Amino acid sequence: MILSIILPVYNVEPYLKECLDSIFDNTVISFELIAVNDGSTDNSLKILKEYSLKYENMKVINQKNKGLSVARNIGLNNSNGQFIYFFDSDDILTDKINLLNSIGEINKYDVITFDAVVFEGNQDDGIKDIERYKEPEINSTSTIILNGIKLINYTGSKYLNIIRKRKIYTPVVWRRIYKKSFLVNNNLTFYPGLIPAEDDLHFFQTLFLNPAIIHVKEILLLHRVRKTSIMSNLNQIKSYESFNVILQELFKMRDIDYIQNNNRKNLNWVMNVFFRRIHSQSPNLKEAIRLFRMSKENHVRLSMRTVFKILVNTVRSRKNA
Repeated sequence: MILSIILPVYNVEPYLKECLDSIFDNTVISFELIAVNDGSTDNSLKILKEYSLKYENMKVINQKNKGLSVARNIGLNNSNGQFIYFFDSDDILTDKINLLNSIGEINKYDVITFDAVVFEGNQDDGIKDIERYKEPEINSTSTIILNGIKLINYTGSKYLNIIRKRKIYTPVVWRRIYKKSFLVNNNLTFYPGLIPAEDDLHFFQTLFLNPAIIHVKEILLLHRVRKTSIMSNLNQIKSYESFNVILQELFKMRDIDYIQNNNRKNLNWVMNVFFRRIHSQSPNLKEAIRLFRMSKENHVRLSMRTVFKILVNTVRSRKNA
């Protein structure tokens, strides 16, 4: 297995060395690291160059600030590995990443998932909401124990059914490794400018292609949450715009043959999720009317939960006006 680790970097000087050390110290599987400096204004680029001189399997790409999605896409375009891992530049990789060598016939899987520990600030500050970053229990006849590791096989379609019933999902790409040919053949890239939710669209576009997935029930990653990160400084207007873009992209997905034949119910559920998220960012009567019209024009069946949520938000906004 040859793994390409794609590392977008933007102003993470205090955490970057710890991140890089975790990759080079803990990883014994064959890998390359492609670091994309996205216009950092601190010493991040200097650190990257220092490490690239030390490690031959590290490549540094420097560009003006274009955003996380573009940096990931640039990294993918410059990768040579069979598998792709989009890594956050303030996270910490554990040595259990090498368990990937224990997966037999790994090339038959399109996506590899695993569990993660989430911590805030520094590791000493403790973990946060760990259960949110574990896969839901999947009753599968394809569960095996290999070298003491629990591995679970399932499909994108089965996973969609589970999260629809569970009514919660974690779309983060840093808990998933992708076969490069699956991404390239299906033109699966990141839509530029979606803040937040660049992972959401990619997540659902992936699942609706019904990939073969294997889950490694081990913690391979420590994910850092920072108050100064992109996700911690969300703009309501930007969120509104991003959710609208995602909904429009979901409308286009109805033409995929597999969805037409198997996953209409799941796609309708996802659309409902984003109807609610859009209105939560602009909870007024005008927006409610626009969304109801949009659902009719695009033949989306709104659930009772969605209708109720939009109406409640509208009433509350009028009382607060």
